[in-house]
Amino acid sequence: MTEVTVRRASVDDAAGIGRVQVQGWHEAYTGRMPQAILDRLDVGRSTNAWRRVLAGVVAGDESDIWVAERAHTIVGFASSGACRDEDATPGRRELFAMYVLAEHYGTGVGQALVDAAIGDAAASLWMLEDNPRARAFYRRNGFEPDGHVKDDDRWGEPVREVRLIRRGGAGESPDALDPVPRGT
Repeated sequence: MTEVTVRRASVDDAAGIGRVQVQGWHEAYTGRMPQAILDRLDVGRSTNAWRRVLAGVVAGDESDIWVAERAHTIVGFASSGACRDEDATPGRRELFAMYVLAEHYGTGVGQALVDAAIGDAAASLWMLEDNPRARAFYRRNGFEPDGHVKDDDRWGEPVREVRLIRRGGAGESPDALDPVPRGT
């Protein structure tokens, strides 16, 4: 397999990101979330949404977006920025999204994206509760559940998510990681 290249995304990458997002959701979430959500996904809509984000049209979006390419084809992407959680400590990053096509699992693409998007900073992320492969990947990167859960209903049906947090180079205090479960 060819070497992976990770770089900052540009507006020209919207179609590749949209394709990876939709395909990645189907590959990772089929059987783990309501099929109706997956059936509503559309590459065209996803592409248009990413085009707006990458063009800076979406108000309040200050994310860093990275793409991973193999043979000049986008095979994964990650988006990160300042943590949006109400209880975030100063300097904590948040991994907003990361998707890698299944054929590239275990090849270093995901690791390269995490390294680019958040490095070794203190960080958090929200992930589908029932996703053991992702949970194992994030555990290898120092993330652990902190007890916070939520039902995300942005997709028209509730999806249970858990928050994972890691300490990093920014040096979050241990008190910042005490679990204070947030109900649904």
